[in-house]
Order: sequence, then structure tokens, then C-alpha cells
Amino acid sequence: MQFQVKVPATTANIGPGFDCLGMAFDLENEVFVHTQGETLIIKIKGVGEDLLAPNENNAIYQAMLAYANAQQAPLPAGITLKCLNRIPLGSGLGSSSAAAVAGILIARTLLGKQPDLEAELALATRLEGHPDNVAPCLMGGLVAATMTDAGIIQTLALPVAAELELVLVHPLFSFPTKIARAALPTHVTHHDAVFNASRAFFLMEALKTGDPHLLKTSLQDRLHQPYRLPLIPGAFSAIEKAQEAGAIATVLSGAGPSLLAFSPSPQLNQPIAQAIRSAFTGAGLESETFFPHVAKTGAEVTQLE
Repeated sequence: MQFQVKVPATTANIGPGFDCLGMAFDLENEVFVHTQGETLIIKIKGVGEDLLAPNENNAIYQAMLAYANAQQAPLPAGITLKCLNRIPLGSGLGSSSAAAVAGILIARTLLGKQPDLEAELALATRLEGHPDNVAPCLMGGLVAATMTDAGIIQTLALPVAAELELVLVHPLFSFPTKIARAALPTHVTHHDAVFNASRAFFLMEALKTGDPHLLKTSLQDRLHQPYRLPLIPGAFSAIEKAQEAGAIATVLSGAGPSLLAFSPSPQLNQPIAQAIRSAFTGAGLESETFFPHVAKTGAEVTQLE
């Protein structure tokens, strides 16, 4: 058996949508799977090839085991995984969610099971701790996700403008999710909660239409960015410089450290990127730039000969 799995990068929060809103990008990791022999072989190229475990401790394989255990079925003994990674690690672009989703889809295919979005989403959420990245990774596009009191994951696919111009800059700065979470207060004021809730409603329309005036207002946040941005060198300056270069608004991608800027036109994408990168350079950080588009589809499996 030979097949290929593609999983997209994702951004979460998107301003006021803290822990419940995510969007998939056309930046993808690929895994080529081949069943042969009697041993596990994992080969990694691209991002993280010198960092990620090429053995049973690999996050993809761990997700495969979790799916197999849930199905009460053993995986084949001989599996070769050839990973081509493009999603930066620890960047706020859902690299760990991509690994979890990839592992689930690989195991599902190896075991001959039918797609089951609800079950796959529940397992991916259990592995990741929250659904805001795994939901768009599985479904594509813009997705709102929440967990009921009974622990059931509910999702809502939302319309998003095809012409959104996005600029993503990833500073090469270690900002583990554990530290980003620890920076958040345990309580927030009603004023700040209402601030985010009101803007989240408008954000749905802003992302649907691409209206720059709505985007500028609705991408504001008071629940996580004020606490995380001070921990990322150059982030405040980068947001200011992006605005001076013409960005509609700039937000943290997920918990950071990457910044996601909304551009009013393709002509301003490069100037906005350069402005952000110059701020990070001034803070002593190198950075890399992407110009992603919203991925209409989520993770996919393609059978190979």
C-alpha cells in the first residue's frame, strides 16, 4: 500500500477568536506512506529534519498509535513514512496539529476505516488539548470550534473572502506554547470579555467580505495578545511598522511568535513584510516570510500506485 497525506498549516485566534477560531493555509506538510518489511522507518526532510524524532516517539506515529488504539486494531509492522515538512515548528502555525491530523489520517487509511470527522476531530482535540487548529486542519477554510459540557466538539465552517491578502512573518524566536499559556491571566474583566465578544461577531462578516474597515476594528483583542506580545522581542514595533506600511491590521498567529498581517492589496504585501522583518531585525531576530492563501480544503489522502 502506498499513499500520500497532505496537511495544511493553520492559524488560530485571529484577533478576538481566542481558542475557538482557526483558518487553514495553503502551506502544507506531506507524508508519503509505504507499507513494507517488518520495521518502522521514518525519514524527514525540510523543516525540523535535524530536530524531530525519526522513531516511535515521532508525533505523527504517536497519533497513529492513538487512532489504532481507539479502533482496537494493530498497525502494520512495516511502515515507511517519508515526511516533507514546510510548516515552521513552534511558530503559531499549527505544526503540532498538522502532525496529529496526519497521523490520524495515515492510521485510518492503513486500517481501511471510513472517514469520520466527528471521531477524528475528537481524537485530534484530545491529542492537542483544544480544537481551534485541528478543526481547520481537518476541514479547511475558516472554522469556529467549541466543546460542549458533554465534551463533544462542535464546528461551524464559515465563509471567507477569496481575495484576502495575507502576510505572515515568523521570527526565529523560541516561544513554547507552555510559556505562551502561562502568560495569560486566570481571570479577565467583563469589559474585556465583552470587547472580544463584540468584535468576534463583526470579524465573521469582515472575513466573509474582506471589508478593510470592518477588519481593522474587528481584529482587535484583549484576551491574549496584550499578555503575549511583550514576551516577543520586536513584536509591538513590528505591528506599528506594519500599520505604517499600509497593513489593515496585524495579529498574533495562534499564540505566536509569528505575526499575521492583513494587507489591502497585493502591491503592499512586500512592503508590509519588509516593515515587520525590519522591526524583528532591530530586536536581534532573524525571520522568514510567507504569503499564504486560505486553503479551501483540509487534510487529504491520495492513493499512489
